[in-house]
Amino acid sequence: MSNVQLIYKQLRDAGVSEAGAFGLMGNWMAESGLEPGRLQGDFTQGRTYSRSYTDDVASGRISRSQFARDSKGYGLAQWTYYTRKEDLYDYWNGSGKALDDAGMQVNFAVQELSENGEYAGLWSVLKTTEDIWTAADKVCRLYERPYYNNVEARYQYALQLKAELDKVGDIFPAAEPAGETGEPSPAPAHVAETLWPPRTVCNGMNGDDTAVLQAVLKARGFPVHDVDGTFGSYLEGIVKEFQKSAFPGEPAEWDGIVGPKTWGKLLSQN
Repeated sequence: MSNVQLIYKQLRDAGVSEAGAFGLMGNWMAESGLEPGRLQGDFTQGRTYSRSYTDDVASGRISRSQFARDSKGYGLAQWTYYTRKEDLYDYWNGSGKALDDAGMQVNFAVQELSENGEYAGLWSVLKTTEDIWTAADKVCRLYERPYYNNVEARYQYALQLKAELDKVGDIFPAAEPAGETGEPSPAPAHVAETLWPPRTVCNGMNGDDTAVLQAVLKARGFPVHDVDGTFGSYLEGIVKEFQKSAFPGEPAEWDGIVGPKTWGKLLSQN
């Protein structure tokens, strides 16, 4: 079972609506790429820094206090504020699971959302809403609170995750009856995760998709200085310049957001 399937199932089992689950997952996709062991700013191949950091916390080389107060985002939600990281540490320490276990982190997030009165209104929305945009917007503003309020990108991630699971169909089917030999029916074939084309990215986001964007723009002759996976105001300006040349006479497309239409132009040979 993929992380996407596991996280979705746990959220639904916790009483979160379908739309609420995808809205929350879209935010986590923007924060960490749904990588539970992700350390903020780690774009190394194989997540070298993330694995080393996780091992150091698990072994005690990084103490609870150091983990909580280093101001480094960690995990699915990129928990950063010290009291939230203290709570994550304590929950992990009593769980018997690995620090980078996706299921453990989902359960911690559910506890945080459902038991912390600060999120009471948000938790109610996540359990009842039928609108993915509403869920993505409220999670962004009330739970994640990023420096850039890039709700549109988080909403697009949510839609892409929903499309990914829709391709799989019923990912938790009832067990098939045993055959005449008493053996269970074979498991369904694995459905490969779709990783291409890159996902929608915009100002305030980090990750491999942004690094691809930087590399492509640089190859096309635009003044990109570093391929570091960070989407800031400078890169947004370059994107807008590209969009003006790619979509002349279409100012609505000059928004600095790299969605399917802009990716199509970037990756074409024309």
